Amino acid sequence: MSDAPDMNDDDALAAEYVLHLLDPAEVDAFEGRLASDPALRARVTRWEAHFAPMAEALTDIEPSPRIKTALMADIASSRPARRWGWGWLALPSVLAMAAAAFFFLSPFLWAPIFDPILHASLASEDGQLMIEAGYSENGTLFRVIREAGGPRPGRDLELWVIAEGVSAPVSLGLVPTEEAQITFEITPEIAALIDGGILAVSDEPSGGSPTGAPTGDVLATGAFFDV
Repeated sequence: MSDAPDMNDDDALAAEYVLHLLDPAEVDAFEGRLASDPALRARVTRWEAHFAPMAEALTDIEPSPRIKTALMADIASSRPARRWGWGWLALPSVLAMAAAAFFFLSPFLWAPIFDPILHASLASEDGQLMIEAGYSENGTLFRVIREAGGPRPGRDLELWVIAEGVSAPVSLGLVPTEEAQITFEITPEIAALIDGGILAVSDEPSGGSPTGAPTGDVLATGAFFDV
């Protein structure tokens, strides 16, 4: 962060305040000064503008319930962290490391964990085609694992959900051919059909069914069950 503003003690405090590195007592004292010190407020504004490009590059992702609960429990039970006395000469490097770590690790910390609650197994009669599938409420994710077999040349395999009370099968998309596994997000409407539904795979033209319904042979079916 070679383009960081020239720093004095107040600059260091303002930067730590913007990055939430101050402990609660220091925050209270600093905010007390902010109320009556225009120059200090200007330093905070300058640091906020300095770090803004990093924050804008991040995408907000809602943490999964499991991660959120674990984090809140850990925060509630942890002791106040010891704050090390950073020298102002070393602070730019410290701030750079803190900002870089936040920038690179945030997507991994908040990405939904695939924790399936429903599962289905598909196997063709000849045993040449075997597919495992699972549904996770965290992010309404659906995972397909092609364990054996694949489509015929020039054809694709398409997955369908068959649900009670629904007049026609609903497509879940194509079974991957180049990779053995794929995880993708499904809509809440399709997710509602999975519980108590049946998974099916059909032989379709390249690119999938042109009609929105199975047009080729249904090669295998399997009911979803609780994991």
